Parts: sequence; C-alpha cells; structure tokens
Amino acid sequence: MSGPTITKAVPQTPHSALRTPQFLAEATALLLILLLAAWLRLGWPGVNSFGFDEARVSDMALQMARGGKFAALGMQSSTGVPNFAATVWFFALPFAISTNPAVANNLVALLNVLAVVGMWWLGRAAWGKPAGLVAGLLFAASPYLVFYSRSIWSQNLLAPLAILWAVAIVAGLKNNNPSLIGLHAFLAGFVGQIHFAGFALALASLWIGFRFRLWRWWTAVTAGLLLAGMLALPTITIIWRSGDGAKAVIRGLLEDGTATAVDQFAAWHQLRQLSLSQGWEKFWLNTDWGWPPLLAAGLQMGGVLVAVLVVIGALAAARTMAQDLRPSRRASQTPTGREILSSFVLIWAVAAPLLFMLPRTPVFPQYQLVSLPALFLLAGGAVGVWPKRAWQIGVVGTAVFIASFQATAVAQTLTSVADTFVPGGMGTPLRYPQTAVRQLMADGRPIVVETFGDIPEFDGDAAMFKVLLWGYPTQIVDARHVLLIPDGPANLLFTYENLAAWEVATAVGLTGAVRELPRRDGELPYLALTVDDVALVGFQTLPQPVKLANGAELLGWQIMDLPESGQIRLITHWQFTGEPQEGHFQQFNHLYLPGAEAPSEVQDVYTSSRAWQQGDHLITWVEFARPAEPPAYFHVGMYTWPDLQRSPVLGRDGIDPLYPIQLDWKSENDEQ
Repeated sequence: MSGPTITKAVPQTPHSALRTPQFLAEATALLLILLLAAWLRLGWPGVNSFGFDEARVSDMALQMARGGKFAALGMQSSTGVPNFAATVWFFALPFAISTNPAVANNLVALLNVLAVVGMWWLGRAAWGKPAGLVAGLLFAASPYLVFYSRSIWSQNLLAPLAILWAVAIVAGLKNNNPSLIGLHAFLAGFVGQIHFAGFALALASLWIGFRFRLWRWWTAVTAGLLLAGMLALPTITIIWRSGDGAKAVIRGLLEDGTATAVDQFAAWHQLRQLSLSQGWEKFWLNTDWGWPPLLAAGLQMGGVLVAVLVVIGALAAARTMAQDLRPSRRASQTPTGREILSSFVLIWAVAAPLLFMLPRTPVFPQYQLVSLPALFLLAGGAVGVWPKRAWQIGVVGTAVFIASFQATAVAQTLTSVADTFVPGGMGTPLRYPQTAVRQLMADGRPIVVETFGDIPEFDGDAAMFKVLLWGYPTQIVDARHVLLIPDGPANLLFTYENLAAWEVATAVGLTGAVRELPRRDGELPYLALTVDDVALVGFQTLPQPVKLANGAELLGWQIMDLPESGQIRLITHWQFTGEPQEGHFQQFNHLYLPGAEAPSEVQDVYTSSRAWQQGDHLITWVEFARPAEPPAYFHVGMYTWPDLQRSPVLGRDGIDPLYPIQLDWKSENDEQ
C-alpha cells in the first residue's frame, strides 16, 4: 500500500509571478484605463485652449529657453500678486525642444496620464487591486481632470504633483526610504510655487510629519525643504525688495475686503462640483448646454454614485485613522500602506478648501485640483469596506458605469468644439491660429498681426501670435487704433474683419490678395491681405514734408464722413523715413473751431510704437463729433508716454519745434 503523494510547492520567481492570470488581468485593466486617459487627454490634437494665460506663460518660457532671459517672477495671479517662477521654468523645458506649443500641451497631458499610475498604486497599496483600478478609472474619466490636462496652465500640474507627493510619502514610509521622504518634503514646499493652491499640501504634510515623526529623517526632510526654499528665493527677493509688492501680498492674503460667508465657503462647493463632475460643460460648451436624455441621466446618476463611494470610503478611512491613532497600536506596528494613506487622505481631501477659507481673495474651481485626487482615492477605498467578492465586483462595475458616461460626454464635447463654434463656450482651439500662421509663413513674407491689443503682457491675441510666430519676422499692432504696413511685400493678418483697421484699409484703397483663413463653423475667419506695395488714395498732402524727431514723417491726411454716427474720422498717414526712436509714443489729435483758443475736442490714439520699423507706413485715425460746418483745423503730433514729452518737428525754420502740426479743413468738399 503506497503512502500519500507529497507535492512540493514550487517557489514563484518574479518572472513567473508576471505570468499569473491575476497579474495579467490587473495589468490589462490598468492598460485599458491608461489608454482611456491618453485618448481623452492626447486625442483631438490641436483642440486645446490657447488664450491669454496659456500664451503668456508660453511667451515667458520661450524668453527663458531661447532668449536667455531668466524668469524670477511668474505671470500675474488673479489676486494681482505675481506667481512664483516655477511654472515658467517647467515650461521652458519643452520650449527648449520646440517652439510649437503642442509639445508643451502634450507634456502636460502625458504627466496627467502618468498620474493615473500613481492613483492606481496608491489605491492598491492601501486597499488592494480593485481599489487601485477604481481610483485610477475615476481619475482617468473625470471631465474636469480631462479639461485641466489639455493646456499649458500651471493649475494643470497640480493633480500630478499632488499624487507624486502622496506616492513619495507612502512609499518612503513603507520602505523606510529617506530619499522618498525628502522628495515628499521638497514637494510640500515646491508645489505651491507652481500655483499658490499647492501650499495646501504643506498643510497636510504638517499633519503627516506629526503623525509619523518625520523628524527621525531630519536630514532628508531638511534637504528637501531647503531645496524648495532655494527655488523660491528669486521670487521672494524681488517681491520683498519692492515695498509695494510686499504690501500687495499681505493685502491680498489677509485683508477682509468685501468677503462674505458665501465667499469663504466657495472652495467647498467647488470641490464638490469637481468630484461629482457638475457643471463642467460650461468650460467647453456653455452654461445652457443640454445633453440627450439618456446621457444626461447617466451623467447625473454617475455624480450620485461618486458621492456614495466617496462617503463610504471616507467613513472607512476615518475608522482606520481613529484606530491607528491609538498609542498602543502606533507603538507596536510598522505602518502598512493602508494605515499610511488612511492617516492623511482625509486631511489631503480637505486641505485645499481649508486653505482658501483663510485668504480674502477670489477662489476658482481649478484651485481645488490639488485635493481632488484624494476624493477619488476615497471612492476607491470603498472597495475595501466589505471583503465579499460580489461587493468588490459591484464597486468596480459602478466605476465602469460612471466612467463610460463621462468619457462618452467628454468625447462628444471635444468632437463638437473641434469644428463648431458654441457661443459662450471654448475659444478658438489652437489648431486654427496655428494653421493660419503656417499658411502665411509658407511664402516667407513678414507678417503684421492686426488684432485686439499689442501688449503680450496683457492682451491675449498679442501673446498668442507672439508665441506662434516666435523667431519669424513679425509685428503685432493694435488694430483698434492703427494700421501698420511694411514698405516691402508683407502679409497683414487681421484676426477679425470687424476690426477698425480692416475698414480703414478698405477705405484708403490698400490693395492686395485677400485670403480667408477659416476657423470653426459659425466663427468668423481670419483675413489675410498680401501687400506688394503701398499705394493709398484720398489723402491730402502737406505743403512741405513734416518729420518728427522719433522718425515718423507725416505724408498726408483725410477726413471721412460717418453719417450713421454723426461723426467725422480724421485719418493720418505717416511713414518712418528715419530709424524709429525708442520709447512708447502716442498721437494727439485736437479739433479747433474757428476763433476758438482752446480745442473743441481732444482725441489721443495709441500707436503700437514698439512694433515700428524703418520704412513702415502707419495709418492712424480718430473720430470727432461733426462740427456744424467747416472751416476747422486740427493739431496733431506725437508724445512719449508716460512722461508726456512731445516729439519735436524737425527742419521747421522760425517755428517752435514743439508746436503741433496744423491741418486746415477748409470746407466740406475741400479738405486741404
């Protein structure tokens, strides 16, 4: 009679563990979630927001990466206080590789895709495989997180950095790794330099430091904090040296102003909206947008289910946190991933809204992105409240249900805004101005952008076209006031046909090939006028040339009657026959009636003087109330701003060079 057969267990090698059905199933699920995240963030290329904020940061990053101009300050914040320069430094990296903003956009999107891996790892380390997949899936499909990952914006880096901050401390404490604990300390002091909302992580880190006695790794923690402090020094030094700047910081953060109880709690409402995906349509579409009934019901139900999962996970985390705080348990056990994450995930979840209850400044939804991942981790933690397989499958199925409707809605949204203009929705996607400038650059002619405003530090279109035309011969002018025409062949790009410069160009007979450069359906196209030479009509010449010391020579002028408004338009034609003088110049225009010693009306005009080049023709115009009847005359000239110094008239014997140029309007039919 033979004895029982004894089967020896074969030890599992790392390679064999990778071939187990459980691992393959989890890896496949994670890969599908990553593909979903990548599709929503990297798909629809060129359908990216590129307004003032994105363009301004890009301009500063290009100046640093390619112009050698170190950024010590970031762009101005909504409070009027300048941001730290860390965002500019970050975006200088992709712009050092390419001037194409799409490269920087894709880097932001890629970091947000990789953040899904961090969510999965955190959830898995704390509550198991299903929890990691649920947290990663909800993060991947969240409409707000998709929106805040497709553009060049400092806030779009908050969620990935917050997840890295959490991964560093969980992995550092689990493995007793000082380097990771030092990285956590560094991020606690650095993420706020990307955007002020990041300082919410520092609040949570204070709790973590107390709970886990991080002073035991004082060398790593000190090194991380010192590095973060060193990176903040350039900005702090500049603000502190400016007394007004330091006062503005203090005022913005501490003064009560007109804040109300509603203002103080706005951040809590915003965090709720972000987590439940409420109202996200207004950022891409508009506030009145309506979904088909089935999709609308699915999205609404999805928000309810997210709330249920977050509450269940929060209760479970609170229970673990309370148990973990007992002195006997803390003294006798090495913390597990569950205990580590449960000990601070609730603090992390409320850190941002708590932070923004303190300052009396405007609060915006994107400020809550630093805490939003914690809520999705809590939703994933709902898996672990009941060990039954049916419960786990139910929670995972719920997450799949939520993500399916959200991903469908986001995909439909991106498809819609890519080709169709929705009033009140997303501005012109990046692909359209990029295509327009590429077509114009193909013939090698200089480009003059005639648009709303010409100061990249303040004007969105000016900042955008400065970036898109970086390194190409370009002039940007404020087409509400001036029309600038190079003396040689050039392309004039008008961002809208309702710009005053387009109307004036037509009125003075500027000829050339006109091209429409399309935008989305329902959106006015860009207009391009290809000019070979400047031959204008309707201008009255002066008895003798009149040239200013700043290089501008007045070639002619004319009066246009505007019967619809009861006004007249004075148009002046200048050319820079000399090298334009440095400085900010404005043009004064004074209307005098016969016998009057003081002007009847004064109209000054902005001249876009920093765009001037020798040989350029400058057309300016102003409107006056139509006099009862001519004769009348005008005084014109230019002066520097803000010191109000007139540019002298050259070569006028016997006349004070600071005396204005006089234009005599003799009669309605004779504009000599």
